[in-house]
Amino acid sequence: MTIQNCSRRIYIFSALLFLLMTLFAGVLHQARAETVQLPMSIDLVLLRSLIVEQAYREPGERARVLVLSEGCNELWLHNPVLSQERGLLRYQTGVSITWGTPLGGNCYGAINWQGNLVLWQQPQLDRQWRLSFATVDSLLLDNSGQPAKIAGLLWDLIKENVHDYLDRISINLAPPVENLKEFMLAQTDQETILTARRFLASMHPHEPVLLENELHVDILAEVESPAELSVAEDDMTTVSPEAQARVISLWQTWDAMLVHLITRLSDKPLNESDRQLLLDTMLSVRYEFSEALGNQALTNGFVRNQFIKTWQVLEPLFRRHLATDSEHNILGYMSFFTAADALTTLDRLGPAIGIDISRNGFYRLAEMLGNEPLNESNSVDPRLREVLGFGAQTVPQEDASSPAEVQIPADDEGNSLPPADPVHKPGKEDSGSGLRDSGYHLWLKNPGDWPIWQIFGPPEANAAAPTLAEVRSWTAGIIPAPDLLPRVQKILAAAAKNQRDSLRASSVPTDWFLRTLQATAWQESCFRQFEIKDGKITYLLSYNNTSVGLMQINEKVWRGIFDLQELRWNIAYNTTAGAEILALYLNRYIDREGTGQAKTTSDTAGRRYLAALLYALYNGGPGQLKEYPVRSRSGKLYKSDTLFLGKYDMVERQDWPTMVDCLPAS
Repeated sequence: MTIQNCSRRIYIFSALLFLLMTLFAGVLHQARAETVQLPMSIDLVLLRSLIVEQAYREPGERARVLVLSEGCNELWLHNPVLSQERGLLRYQTGVSITWGTPLGGNCYGAINWQGNLVLWQQPQLDRQWRLSFATVDSLLLDNSGQPAKIAGLLWDLIKENVHDYLDRISINLAPPVENLKEFMLAQTDQETILTARRFLASMHPHEPVLLENELHVDILAEVESPAELSVAEDDMTTVSPEAQARVISLWQTWDAMLVHLITRLSDKPLNESDRQLLLDTMLSVRYEFSEALGNQALTNGFVRNQFIKTWQVLEPLFRRHLATDSEHNILGYMSFFTAADALTTLDRLGPAIGIDISRNGFYRLAEMLGNEPLNESNSVDPRLREVLGFGAQTVPQEDASSPAEVQIPADDEGNSLPPADPVHKPGKEDSGSGLRDSGYHLWLKNPGDWPIWQIFGPPEANAAAPTLAEVRSWTAGIIPAPDLLPRVQKILAAAAKNQRDSLRASSVPTDWFLRTLQATAWQESCFRQFEIKDGKITYLLSYNNTSVGLMQINEKVWRGIFDLQELRWNIAYNTTAGAEILALYLNRYIDREGTGQAKTTSDTAGRRYLAALLYALYNGGPGQLKEYPVRSRSGKLYKSDTLFLGKYDMVERQDWPTMVDCLPAS
């Protein structure tokens, strides 16, 4: 064998080996690929709007199909109705025909007929995302809903013109799909952008299927098998403070997105069940966040999981009510629902292909619904209060005991003694979490003089600042306990009285709610709105920097429902908010579900149990409605449960104020 022939054989063998390896790699790649189904659901309400927008453009949702002579030879359609029947689209439309002989401006021998045409159609979707409908069968009905008996001429007019007109309806679904791609691509990190682009480029439609109230289309796409992809889990023990701050910022935007969705329902005919579901969901999301924050368990995955769980619960309600808003932004609503559904579907695969929930993503979702941007401010949102079933908000004033009636400590010359730095607002340097908003910054322009306050904060922080006298007159450590406690008692009594008429549990004695409120204030703050800390007066702030004031109102849980600045600086407002929250849990949770364990309010033990259950809800959120009874039955109460019950037992006695030993004497 010559060297030349040997080289040729080696070359041929190498080429064949390369070809086999390439084919084998392709087979391997295909074996590792997975087809993902992203759902795109078009509610029949939305589908009808799309059809009306295209085919029924005349006023009153009317379609001008054929007009040969005005008032004499006309064929009109009106009022389309869509439903699903036997897996087909049942398309019913009103038909009006006037047909005669026009002559000299008159119409002779005119026939007038009105009825309905019913078409059974099969939806079809091509590779360019064009949705059309092929008519399988049809039927004419008279106005009574019975099969119509009409002249052959009229039937021929309908078959030749109406069938052809309706069969030409074609809806372009490409814009929502392109919006979905742009939405996902905007949330892709640079390291996996090529993988994400391949995934998005592989998208193609599956055969549409009609369900009871929607047309369902699966968007198919190819992705590498998740088993072959390594996705790093977030771990707070290794996350830097900067990364944690980013997660907190992401959660705040997610919370703003949830509020954005809820408030879009403010003008909708919500029933009590709808409002309860929205309230349950929002409170659960916010209490979960507070718990995760306290446990240092915040991750991107935490926010993603909250979004997915919440969307799965609320999607049916949003579709049912928001679909009526879609007339002027139909494709936008389709894009929104498609993108939200896709994020839940991609929960398992999204991080692997570099697509994850982001602040930018939430803003883009909001843009799909319209021009109203997300509101991440802390201002009170009247629409949110309305949707969740709260009444109009009022800002209560302090009790009749004005600051001037309280003896404020003075120096030897009789001048009142301001602290070195009269009012100190905890900020980022105090919390370390970046959670606090800018809020009020209060100080004296001329130290030593009676104050002229300066207020700097976000636009919503426009309530009147408290005077130094007001703040000092409620500050434990400046005002002796024997003077401070009676004034706090008056504010608690006024707050309880304001809620008395709203309490649904008619069997609850009127003084029981006041005692529960008193025990809660004792447990939460030891009756303090302000305290002296490091030589400065500040509002009372919880150990985890979330809750403020006398009733320790959690600012993240109740954002948008109560005014955060008033909660901090107005003791009457803080107390009223706490009473309103207790009444909310009593009316819409305990009274709705019952107290369980056959407990009643007719005896001391029943009222005691009810107070402890109510406090558990106040302290831990809706989940305590099930968790506290379990603890109570097992006898394994939390320390907070036991401490509260001890205080509740004491406020049952007339001389309970003498037992308050947690307030500084002076």
